Amino acid sequence: MKRLALLLALLAAPLAWPHVSWAQGTTIRLAMQIWAGPLHREYLGCLNCDALDVSSVWDTYGAMGWENDFAANSHYARYRAAHGRYSACDAFAADPPILIDNSRRSYGVLNVSETRTDSICGRNGSPGICQVLKSTCARADQ
Repeated sequence: MKRLALLLALLAAPLAWPHVSWAQGTTIRLAMQIWAGPLHREYLGCLNCDALDVSSVWDTYGAMGWENDFAANSHYARYRAAHGRYSACDAFAADPPILIDNSRRSYGVLNVSETRTDSICGRNGSPGICQVLKSTCARADQ
């Protein structure tokens, strides 16, 4: 629960990151990465990276972007399918994508389930990210 609360804090204040590292005067923020599949070895993108970053899920033209149709015709499709073990869009998925930072700390799962305690759409999740995820899943169903 504390990790999911930290995720919410990180996403709520993108310019004032509480966990930053100083490397010779440079600020480095933790990238919230999405990993999925068997043993979570498939990289699905960065949740809090700049929209122009090629690995950002907010990049509308990149392969990792949630708002484009690239994923519908690629191996990423199973992570946006209405049903499936690894799907973020299946509320009953057994092994949905996980959110981790650069240090490999887990912040819960990227899933539309509102009953899972570790879900981004759960009681301690992020309503903003949950809404985007749900609209992405609804678009994938069409």
